Order: sequence, then structure tokens, then C-alpha cells
Amino acid sequence: MSKVTILPIGKELELSDGENLLSAVRRAGAAIQSPCNGEGSCGKCLVRVESADVPITPHKNLSQKKAEEGWRLACRVTPEADLTVHLAEDFSLDARILEGDRISGIPLSPAPRVLKEDGRFTLSYGKEKERVFLADWKEEFSPKGLAIDIGTTTLVATLFSLESGEELGTASALNPQVDFGHDVLTRIQKGSTPEGLAELMKVLSKGFEKLLRELLEESGAKRNEILDAVIGGNTTMLQIAGGFDPAPLGRSPFTVGIKGGLTYPASRFGLRLNPEARVYIPPVAHAFVGSDITVGLIATDFFNRPGNILFVDIGTNGEMGLSTGGKKLVTSAAAGPAFEGMGIASGMRAATGAIEEVSAEAGEVGIKVIGGGEARGICGSGIIDATAALLALGAIDSTGKMRAPEEAEHVSPGARDRLELLEGKPVFRLAEGVYFTQNDVRQIQLAKSAVRTAIESMLSEGGLKADDLDALILAGAFGYHLRPESLEAIGLIPPGLVEKITFAGNTSRTGSAMLLLDQGLREELEEKMSIVKHIGLAEGKEFQRRFIEHIGFAGVKANRES
Repeated sequence: MSKVTILPIGKELELSDGENLLSAVRRAGAAIQSPCNGEGSCGKCLVRVESADVPITPHKNLSQKKAEEGWRLACRVTPEADLTVHLAEDFSLDARILEGDRISGIPLSPAPRVLKEDGRFTLSYGKEKERVFLADWKEEFSPKGLAIDIGTTTLVATLFSLESGEELGTASALNPQVDFGHDVLTRIQKGSTPEGLAELMKVLSKGFEKLLRELLEESGAKRNEILDAVIGGNTTMLQIAGGFDPAPLGRSPFTVGIKGGLTYPASRFGLRLNPEARVYIPPVAHAFVGSDITVGLIATDFFNRPGNILFVDIGTNGEMGLSTGGKKLVTSAAAGPAFEGMGIASGMRAATGAIEEVSAEAGEVGIKVIGGGEARGICGSGIIDATAALLALGAIDSTGKMRAPEEAEHVSPGARDRLELLEGKPVFRLAEGVYFTQNDVRQIQLAKSAVRTAIESMLSEGGLKADDLDALILAGAFGYHLRPESLEAIGLIPPGLVEKITFAGNTSRTGSAMLLLDQGLREELEEKMSIVKHIGLAEGKEFQRRFIEHIGFAGVKANRES
């Protein structure tokens, strides 16, 4: 049995038969980029080995020079002898996760209530008349609760006092399930067997435990004081967390197994809290519109605001809601993971070294990098900015075709030297080693057309035009970092809406906290969602026409210098 020493973290592990380096690195607690989840196609899980005997697996991201320096694809190295490997500088992803603003001003009426009767502590929950005995509850204890946001990529948890409503702490981390794929479809596929589902639940439970320990240490609270939790998440994440078979979510008729508007034992979701603790799952509207969206509607006062309101959570699914008159509609668009940097040549998460902003001022390219150092890649907000900037510079034409170096006369003079050929194909250099490619542009075109088509389909269903909207609410961690002008420039939103955009932040976390502190909001949301209609976009007659119409960038004007 061989051993591997992983530097610079100093971990030494024994490898099981047939185990590759990617698996070993993950077991050591380090995270390295692997968007293809070890399939060998992305070429991003590079590690440096201290042995010339390790075979080289050819890949476009592994140059001859790097191979000679000892770099290898971790997913393609299965050591047969002891080996020392060095992780790339980005092994600690240091992802920037939007945790949300502090919660205040919410009426305090939590579901759990602790009473002392005949020297014993008992618990009642919500409107349930039955009381249960609270073992190990102490006089000095006070009830606590968790608001949890389970994202496909991230986890956020906030601990609250249920006596005062005080926010005691917030912790966040990457969702450890990203090791199995970056989108819900790969998770569904993984979780479609009992063994795969158990594995996904196990790593998620470990993720919860890590956040919980951080919160308990920060606040001084005790684990047994936590009696309640509310979880916002997309439907796939909810089903996997609760141990419900996710397979029906991946095929028509897209049956939802988990029931929203109900409570479950906290232990079912891998949460180690008080043995009597409960988890409330808010209403789930559809296989692709989960509780993260429904609690987001509550958080933004969607149901009570006057006028025509469009709520959009831009991400892998692009969920949205429309409120107009007596109509309340929801839908989702399969945008894919491009907005999150997946499938993009230099794509990465919003971490140190990621380009988060790209501008084209006066015909010159400007970039802003998270952390302020050298650029290592580009994250979602930068990807949208880059597309808009390249359009303005003339590096991309109205069809989405990227200019080749020999077509430089069509490009702003200040950006012409950034046009290059990489493996014979035109690319645009954003920074040293960071390129925007023709395939990247095509991925963005597909994603933005899906979202734009969903927006227009919703407006049409509501009998509205874009000009009729009074407010466009952009929710979610990703949406919080977007620039409205870039969204309009690439055609992701209809023209004329920039001034109507408001950014709501992590409404899944905010809405979950509101339902945690005020159980009356649970009943209100359940009642409101009972009249909400889900719109199936693929069933619409105009879907394909609109989708094709918005693939290109017609109407976008380049501002390059002549």
C-alpha cells in the first residue's frame, strides 16, 4: 500500500488500491478545482509531483513545459509507490460567499416553546398540542434556532436566539457536494442509487457539522439549546439532504418527493442538534423552484408589494416569480453553470484571484481582481462583464463570433493586441494566462437566452411588457455582484430596466430567518403559495422562437474608437 505526502498542508495518507491523487487530496481536506469531477476533461486539477516516473496524461491545459516541471492531472495519477505532491497556490479556494445582511425588525413568535412542569422541562412545537420531555435541558439554557441556506455551491447557516431574536453568528462554506459535480443534474445522477445518495448525505452532514461547530464556538451556545431550523434550498438539495430519492427530479414528469410546509426531525437532515429538534421545510413550488425561492418571495415582500414585480434569482436554474394584479407566477430557466464559471475556459469560483469586473472605458480593457493580486481566472460577474466589454470593444460581433487577430481593424485600438490564437482558435486575453474563448461566448449566449426567454415568457403570461414592470428584484449571492449595465448590454434583461433593478442579496437565508423567528409567516407563505401558478416554459408555444431570437447580440452597439 503506497503513501502520499501532500504539501504544503503536510498531510500524509495511505492510499487504497486504485485510489487517485484527486481523491487523496480531497480526503486530506484540501479543495482543488475539478469542474469535471475527475473525468479528466477539464484539466484543472493540476498538482506537482516529486517523481519523473509518474506517467503524463496529455491535455491541452498541461503544456510540455509544465509536464517537465512535474505537473500532472491529479485525477489521472494512481500511485503505485510512495509519492510527495505539491498543491497549486489556489488549493485553498477562499470562496467569497454572500452570507446576507443582519436580520432585524421581525416579530418574535418562534415555533418551539419550552415550559417547566413539575420540575421537568417540556417542549411544544407550533400548533401541536402534544408536549415532549426535554432530556438534558438545563435551567440556564435558552432556545436557539438555525436559518440554513443550502446552495448547489455554498452553505450558509445563521444561529439565532429564539428568546430575543438576536443573531448570534453566521458561518458559511462551500457545499462539499461540489466534489461530485457543480450542477443539480450531476447530483441527481449521483444520488439516484442508494449508495450515491448515502454518500451525498454524509458529506453534506459533515459540512453542516463544520458550520455548527464554528457557530457554537463563536456564540458560546450549547448544541442542546438548538430546537428549530428552517432550510431554504433548491428542490434537489432539499431532497438529497433529507434522504429523498432525487431521481424523479431528473425525468418527466419531475415528481417532487419532499413535502414543503412540513416539519421533520432534524436528524433526518444530518443535523446534530437537540434530540427533539425539528426542521421546517418551506413550501416547494416545483422540481426546479424550491424553498430558497419561496422564502425569497417572503423576504422581498413579493406578495404584498403594489405594482408589477419581477423577482429573479440568476444562477444555474434562473428561478423567477412575477406578481401582477391577482396573478402570482413562478418558473425556472435551465441556464446551466456558465454564470458560475463552470464550462468556461478560465472560469473559477468567486475566490481570491478571480476577475470579478471587466470594463471597456475609452476603448481600453480594465479588470478588477478579488484580493487585488494577479488574476488566476474569472468568476460569474466577471464573465458577464467580459461579454459586455468585448461587445463594446468590437471583439465579438452581433452573432457572438469572436474576432481573429487578422480582423483587428474591427476592434478598438486599445484592445487589438489582446486578440490571440490559442491552439489555432481566436481568444481574447484578459490577463496573463486568463483567456476568454469562442466557446465561452457560446455558453454565455445559451445561458443568457434561457433567462431572457423565461423573463419574456413570464411577462407574456402576465399580459405585460417590460416597460410595465415597476421593479426588477435580483436575488442570490451571484446576482448581488452583477452590474445592471452589463446585464442589459448582453441582452440578459430587456432594455430599459436598469433603473428599476434592486439587489436583494441572499434572500434564501433572509427568508429562512424570518420564518424561523415568526411562525406566523410560515402559515402566511403556505397560504400565499397555494394560489401561485407554475409556468412550464418548454410547454409554451413561443419558447423556441424567443430562445433563438435572443441567442445573438442584435441591437448592442460597440463603442470602440474608429
